[in-house]
Amino acid sequence: MHAEQQPVPGSAVAPKPAANDSVIILTGGLSGSSALAGLLSAAGYWSGEDTFKKRDYNTYENAELIRLNRQLMKRIAVGEDYTTRFTPEAIAAIAALSGQEPEVEYRALVAECESHAPWLWKDPRLWLTIRFWAPLVPWERVRVLLLSRDAVQSWISCTQRRQIQTFDHARRYNESIQVSLRRFLDERGIRYLPVLFEDLIVTPEREIQRLARFLDADIRMEHLTSTYDGALRRKPKSLRDAIEAGLIYLKNYPERLR
Repeated sequence: MHAEQQPVPGSAVAPKPAANDSVIILTGGLSGSSALAGLLSAAGYWSGEDTFKKRDYNTYENAELIRLNRQLMKRIAVGEDYTTRFTPEAIAAIAALSGQEPEVEYRALVAECESHAPWLWKDPRLWLTIRFWAPLVPWERVRVLLLSRDAVQSWISCTQRRQIQTFDHARRYNESIQVSLRRFLDERGIRYLPVLFEDLIVTPEREIQRLARFLDADIRMEHLTSTYDGALRRKPKSLRDAIEAGLIYLKNYPERLR
């Protein structure tokens, strides 16, 4: 396991990593990754000249990274259902494009990001495409944040976004992504830090200390408060949200994924 572990009293502590390493956030969709990326962007990580913005918030996703990931997905005819369906066949098919797909555009993006180091990549499509990118990324100068979310909070969020699925389907989908990403990281010996989104929001001081230590970077509370609009020190989804999600689920029950 290459994730950072909390030190045990009396145990040796690994030396701090070199400063100014770039960051890749690996996660699924609706995982709170925009809050984490916003924090890092405020701390000085470059997310691109042009970032993808949704109607109600900035995703801090490099627009060219999104374009290239969509291009890879189009090559093997993967649609937008990647947000609710885990497809190991698609992961393998995109990985197999390495050495087959012309790499000029992909290398150009990596080179541009390197010229702005430390840079930040965040795109939920990376759980599908990261194996294609792997030979192109300078891993000796990159650290990974493996972001996950509490299963109940995730289901509420997805349902409010009209992704209608049983709780068990949503849990299995997210767990499958996490297992796949951990396998990728462990097989290649890539250093990473597991981050739970709810921990970042409920206990932000502690989590920011973990991030700062792992990245050896100047990351402070003000970087989070300047970019995150929600309330801190309580779970993002309340009882009211849970009730709303339950009503949406019941209304759309026949079309649920299971």
